[in-house]
Amino acid sequence: MPAPLPRMRLIFAMAGIGISVWALTAPFTKIRFGLADGALGLVLLAGGLGGVLVMPFAGMAIARFGSRATLAAGGLGVALLMPVLAIAPSVAAFIVLLFIYGALFGVMDIALNVQGAVVEGQSGRLQMSGFSGWYSAGTLGVSLAIVLLLRLHLGYPACSALAAMAMLAMLTATSGLVGRAGDPAPPERHFAWPNRAALSLGLCCFTCFTTEGVATDWSTVYLHFNRAMPLVSAPLGYAAFAVAMTGARFLGDRVAARLGKPQIMRLGCALAVLGFGIAIFIPNGWAGVLGFGLVGLGTANIAPLVFSAAARVPGMAASHAAPAIMAIGYAGFLIGPVLIGGLASHFGLGFALGMDAALLAATGFAAKAVA
Repeated sequence: MPAPLPRMRLIFAMAGIGISVWALTAPFTKIRFGLADGALGLVLLAGGLGGVLVMPFAGMAIARFGSRATLAAGGLGVALLMPVLAIAPSVAAFIVLLFIYGALFGVMDIALNVQGAVVEGQSGRLQMSGFSGWYSAGTLGVSLAIVLLLRLHLGYPACSALAAMAMLAMLTATSGLVGRAGDPAPPERHFAWPNRAALSLGLCCFTCFTTEGVATDWSTVYLHFNRAMPLVSAPLGYAAFAVAMTGARFLGDRVAARLGKPQIMRLGCALAVLGFGIAIFIPNGWAGVLGFGLVGLGTANIAPLVFSAAARVPGMAASHAAPAIMAIGYAGFLIGPVLIGGLASHFGLGFALGMDAALLAATGFAAKAVA
C-alpha cells in the first residue's frame, strides 16, 4: 500500500508546524501582555489541558467518522485558529483560544497517529519512526523559517498567518489517505478504561513526553545558570536535542527492524540516561550540549514505537487505546516540566534532571510492551 506513504509524511510535517507555532507563541504572548514567568506558565497550561481533556472524545469521533475525516477536521481548526492566537485582544481571550487550540490539536494528533498506524500496517513494514521524523522536520523547518522572517522584520502575526496557509495547503494531502473502511473496527462501547497493557504503554509515553518537555523548557536554563554558558550559546542544548531526535527518527524504522522494537527502546533509554549523566556530572557547558544531544537521540523512537503498539493493544480497540495512551503522554508533557521546576527549587536542577533519568531507566524495563 505505497500510495499513502508520501502523503502521510507530509501530514506529519504539517502537525509539526502546528505544535511549533504553538510553542513560539509563548514569548510573544509574554511580551504583548507583560506577563511574569509564573503567570505565563499558568496561561500556557490551557493548551495542554485542552489536549488532555479532549482525548476520550477524539476516540469517539474516530470511531464514528473515521481517522481521515477526524484528522482533516482537527487540522482545519488548528490552521484557522493559529493566526487568531497571535492577535488575541486580552489574556482571558488568549486562554480560551489556546484551550480550544490544544483540544483541536489533540484531536488531530490522535487521528494522525491512528491513521499512521493503519498506513504502517498496510505497508507491511515499520513506518512510525520515519513519520515522526517528518513531524520533527516540520517543527524545525517552521521554527527556522519564522526566525528568518522575524529577522526580516515581518511581524509575528504575519508569520503565524503564513504558517497557517502552509498547513492548509499540506492538509489537502488527507484526500489520499486511508478512508474509514481501512480503519480498525469501531468498538461496541463509546468509552473504555485502559487495561494493563495500555497503561504500560501510557507510562512509557508519559516518560518520553516528560523528557521532551524538560528538554524544551529546562535545557537552556540549566546550561546558562548551572554551567555558566552565555545566553547566546545555551540554546544549543535544545538544538542538539531536537536535531538528534529528528535524525534518529528517520533511521529508527530500519534500526528497529534489524534489532527488534524492545531492544531499540532499551538502547534508547540507556543512551538518554547516559546523556543526562554527562550533563549532570561533567561541569562543562559543551558536555551538557553533548548530553542533551544524547537524550534526544535516545528518546527519539520511544513515542513512535508506543504509538505503533497502541493500534494493537490486546483486548482494546485502537480508538480506545490510542486516546488513553496519548492522554497519559500529554499529561507528562503538561506536568513533567512543572514537577521538574518544583524539585529544582528544593533540591537543585541537576537533581531534578536525575529524577527524569531515573524514569527513563525504569522505562527501559517496560520495553516488552512495544513488541
